[in-house]
Amino acid sequence: MDIIACIKRVPDTSEADFIKIDPAQRDIEKDRLAFKINNWDEYALEAAVQLKEKLGGTLTAITVGPEDWNEVLRRALAMGADNAIRIDRDVSADDAYTVAVILERVIQRLSYDLVLFGAQSEDFGSGQLGAMVAEMLGIPHATLVTVLEAEEGKVHTQRELEAGTLQSYTIELPALLTVHTGINQPRYISLRGIRSAMQKELQVMALDDPGLSPETLVPMVKLEKLELPPKGKEAELIAGAPEEAAERLAKILKDAGIF
Repeated sequence: MDIIACIKRVPDTSEADFIKIDPAQRDIEKDRLAFKINNWDEYALEAAVQLKEKLGGTLTAITVGPEDWNEVLRRALAMGADNAIRIDRDVSADDAYTVAVILERVIQRLSYDLVLFGAQSEDFGSGQLGAMVAEMLGIPHATLVTVLEAEEGKVHTQRELEAGTLQSYTIELPALLTVHTGINQPRYISLRGIRSAMQKELQVMALDDPGLSPETLVPMVKLEKLELPPKGKEAELIAGAPEEAAERLAKILKDAGIF
């Protein structure tokens, strides 16, 4: 089975003291932030590696971004990808549609049975990209996949709906799936795997390689302004002995008109 996994590099805000919007109000300030592979994409990569180990074939990791994004491709290679492709474009101002056009043009030139995406990205979280690419490629797809099994010519999946409801599908290949977290446990990458990945070649493509140009990539959605949500009421920590704390809590509730 030939598999393509599309991955993304995102800022790691998990340990940031606070997030600031940049002066242009189009992005967050990233100078002091570390970067990592998108969380959902790592689960998609692990699912792809497991399928390759079980069924054979090849795994190609693809990303659209500038040179700094090579690091997520190196991680994909260390996890078990055979090939890595980066389309050289700064996508910070692009919408999902623009990125989908680029990926579709590249993917259609490759041999594939299955295309995997993460269900969404940690930065924008739109969850649109995978479905857009599937529609452009003209292949069936399923989103939010939590169970994935494959056999010759087809995949069996379960996808998560609201309130924990699951839908089961059998999908003929070629197909595209967007993978939810929790489908597996991404593997630990050894130092040996990292060193080996550093020796492998990355294929870098310019936009004109698949016949695209900046002028043809017109976003359908334009970001007007980015802002942080307004602060809610601050919490109050009630200290002191239990009797004093209970009395203070009762007064707060009474003053608020709760009782």
